[in-house]
Amino acid sequence: MKNEIFSIHQALTGALQKAVAAYGVPDAPITLETPKDKSHGDYATPVAMALAKKLKKAPLAIAQEITQKLTLDPSLVSEAQVAAPGFINLRLAPGVFYGVLEGVLSTPQYGENDQLKGYRLLLEFVSANPTGPLNVVNARAAVLGDSIARLIRISGGQVDTEYYINDAGNQARLFGESLEAAISRVRGVPKDAPEGGYQGAYMEDLAREFLTETEGDPKDFNLSTAKLGEWGMDRVVRWQKDSLEKFGVRFERWFSERRELHDSGLVTETLKKLKDMGLTYEKDGATWIKTGEYGAHKDEVVLKSNGIPAYIVADIAYHLHKLKRGYSKVVNIMGPDHHGHILSMKAAHKALGFEESLFEVLIAQHVSLLSGGQKVKMSKREGKFVTMEELLGQVGKDAARYFFVMRSANSHLDFDIEVAQKQTDENPVFYVQYAHARICSLLKKCAERGLHPAKEARDFTALQEPETFLLLKEIMEYPQWVVDSAKAYEPHRMVVYLHHLAADFHLFYTKHRILDAPAEVAQARLGLAQAVRTVLQNALGLLGVAAPEQM
Repeated sequence: MKNEIFSIHQALTGALQKAVAAYGVPDAPITLETPKDKSHGDYATPVAMALAKKLKKAPLAIAQEITQKLTLDPSLVSEAQVAAPGFINLRLAPGVFYGVLEGVLSTPQYGENDQLKGYRLLLEFVSANPTGPLNVVNARAAVLGDSIARLIRISGGQVDTEYYINDAGNQARLFGESLEAAISRVRGVPKDAPEGGYQGAYMEDLAREFLTETEGDPKDFNLSTAKLGEWGMDRVVRWQKDSLEKFGVRFERWFSERRELHDSGLVTETLKKLKDMGLTYEKDGATWIKTGEYGAHKDEVVLKSNGIPAYIVADIAYHLHKLKRGYSKVVNIMGPDHHGHILSMKAAHKALGFEESLFEVLIAQHVSLLSGGQKVKMSKREGKFVTMEELLGQVGKDAARYFFVMRSANSHLDFDIEVAQKQTDENPVFYVQYAHARICSLLKKCAERGLHPAKEARDFTALQEPETFLLLKEIMEYPQWVVDSAKAYEPHRMVVYLHHLAADFHLFYTKHRILDAPAEVAQARLGLAQAVRTVLQNALGLLGVAAPEQM
């Protein structure tokens, strides 16, 4: 099915452009808005107010002139009215909505579009240190990234997802020492983790896995601390993959800093490139990059005085690797404590001659876990954080995923576990899922009476009530919500849409009977309910949330 919403917008803006052309203002902004008051119509344009200053005329007068010049297809627009202070309100013809409804009923994948065709995105997210289980901030980033990828793909774009494994440098040594201490404790010899090392019951779990795996092979107990750290990190990455799988998140590529940057020589090559381009200088025995000249707060050390490359060199090497792969854009989702590093990385990109628009960072802000409005105590098992798997065990995948995208990424998120566990309308994901289950129950009852939503052309003119047109408008605009969410990398917009659609369906279902209605009315309303079910299922799927048939 052709997504009518895009054709409608094109037709309306085209007609407005022709009417405005007489004013000789080629850059006049032709925009369409949805009026807050539904009685004002389906769309409104403020173009007259935008022209008022240039034309030195009252916006209301300009709006009246434009309306008189408008040539609109009566099968598309039934009414055009002027409203203060200068809006032009447009009401679509009922046949438009009926046509959309018929199309949805024959298109299970409704919402799929090609608006981002040709767009290639590399999306890196989560990328947690391989030193312990994933926590709730990692979980939020996982849902954000996965949902963004789904939205872009259904809009015709290509997305490759990537997880960067920071498994090199001092961190690997420290993790090896921490694991060595944990192995000693498991074998009955008390030993503390090093200062700044890794603790928690999971370290003993890792130690037991190591001892089980190396049983009967004493030579493996003589691994160097660094090698032991590498073994432990590889095993933790396996844990992280398992946790993400349970969360419905998969990555096309897991990129190892140790193997693909250091062992390959790419870090050394990058350092040489920076020097050859004149972007570095020597100071206090170390080598610095001139990031301060390209927008960062300060210059950064790239080669320490002991000859060891600083962390930022590996990160620059990694992003050079990304940018050379030919993507339209490279996007990272990072945690809330990386603002300074982000500025340095953007400065490095600029210094190396890359367009700033190629690289973007989204910040996933902190998550506070609440229960009954009170902050949840930290995990007893891990000591310092609540793990993703612990949260999944308490609220389930659907509630966890839905709650993590209820707010924009750059907003702090309060996640109330008690609310997420409720099987009532107070739980927002239950409210939406229940609308889907309610329709499934309705369809089953109708089928028992021999009433089915036919897929061939039929008469929908029996749909005349305000509540039905609210639903028809929501259904028609679904593809535009998908595209707008994809372009902005903002899956929380889909949560807003789902809530509106579910609320409008619950209102419709409360006011209008289907089973007891006259045959032609029942058939039309049943088709409307089936279309709502399709959209609910598709929209929930873009967030990785199930659409249950019964609850």
